[in-house]
Amino acid sequence: MTRVLVRPLLAAVAAIALAAPPISAFSAPSDGPPDAQAQRHIPSASLGRIVAIDPIKTRPKGSGAGAVAGGVVGGVLGNQVFGGTAATVIGAAGGAVAGNNLERNHRSGVTGYRVTVRLDNGRQRTFTPAQVGGLRVGDRVRIRGERLQRI
Repeated sequence: MTRVLVRPLLAAVAAIALAAPPISAFSAPSDGPPDAQAQRHIPSASLGRIVAIDPIKTRPKGSGAGAVAGGVVGGVLGNQVFGGTAATVIGAAGGAVAGNNLERNHRSGVTGYRVTVRLDNGRQRTFTPAQVGGLRVGDRVRIRGERLQRI
């Protein structure tokens, strides 16, 4: 009678073992061949994100026209408001300085841009292109020599 019970039990165990996926106690799970696992993401020194774009402004020397006009206006105002020679001279000097600064500030312009890029490897690089085109802060870029290319 024990033989009668053992045979069906062995048949059931064999059927379950054949239907189940193989399990090995000696192999670790793998995402692929060892070569594929070894290739991890390496931070790049040629890819990054723009973190700042600052204009580079120049302030040219005055031509003298602003200083002359400011001196005349300052001299007239000093004489009219305070009267006397000293007030006229001080007004002319102050007006000349103010007029020169106004002229220089009015003629200032952007000669380029300072673009700061945080690279994927954690470093930071600064570029000074004449134009930024359509680049904006936050854009992902590829560095090719001294040029930036949006990706």
